[in-house]
Amino acid sequence: MKRISAVSVANGDIVPISSHSPLLSSAKSGWDGIQVEHHCLPASECPELELQHHSITIILGQPFEIDWRLAGGHQQSTQMRTGDICITPARVATQARWYKSVNFLLLSISPKLIERAVYESINTSSIEIAPKRGVHDSQILHIGSAFKAELETGCESGSLYGESLGLALAVHVLKRYSISKTVILEPSFGLQAQKLQQVIDYINYNLEATVTLKEIAAVAEMSPYYFARQFKLSTGLPPHQYVIQCRINRAKILLTENKLPIVEIAHCVGCSNQSNFTALFRKYLGITPKAYREQTRRC
Repeated sequence: MKRISAVSVANGDIVPISSHSPLLSSAKSGWDGIQVEHHCLPASECPELELQHHSITIILGQPFEIDWRLAGGHQQSTQMRTGDICITPARVATQARWYKSVNFLLLSISPKLIERAVYESINTSSIEIAPKRGVHDSQILHIGSAFKAELETGCESGSLYGESLGLALAVHVLKRYSISKTVILEPSFGLQAQKLQQVIDYINYNLEATVTLKEIAAVAEMSPYYFARQFKLSTGLPPHQYVIQCRINRAKILLTENKLPIVEIAHCVGCSNQSNFTALFRKYLGITPKAYREQTRRC
């Protein structure tokens, strides 16, 4: 049985928990407060560690048995199956051993993400997440699947999409697995007209840049979660989809009205490269930018 190392730091940064390189990783995605890794590991023993982030493990592969111990407690054994979920809160010492190869998705949430997501709704100093092993949660499975699909496509939807998924995951974990009963305020109305216009202007002015949900929410002077809910009530779209729509509309104009190379247009609408831009454009319009340009010139 191989012994794997774990890395943790005290400043709250999200770090790998294994010396093995993940099959997929969001390390270079720019997602704020959330890291996603897809791992396949051999039979191993993980030494006791105390991470500074909340860890959620989604089992993807064949069933296996795991021996585990939390915070100096008694060792326990659990049979893990495909779709089972484990939750290990930040700053809770844990140790584990498994006896066959394992395939899993690891979602790591910074406590700071939860705090800034809902600071308007609750006293964040009282947040305490309960540890869980082998639970079933369709919402976490759905979010994990969306994360994995986004990584497999090279994060073509942009960093705002990953951050929005991270926000949804953080709030869901807080609602369902907080030790004390947590009630988060839900808005029943959209943004005030003036604030909505300020946000829309900010989005359109920054289409070339990598904007975060936290930055957009700051324009409206509210927490990311409450802002995202109000924004959707106002526009019918979550912020990340609205930004993508604006970028697609800008790209259509640029492809039609000028002769900029497509690679430059990609940068003008916030895509890191032409490949991602082409994939995103085709996903939403069913046609490549080049074909769209040729089509509009014939009209």
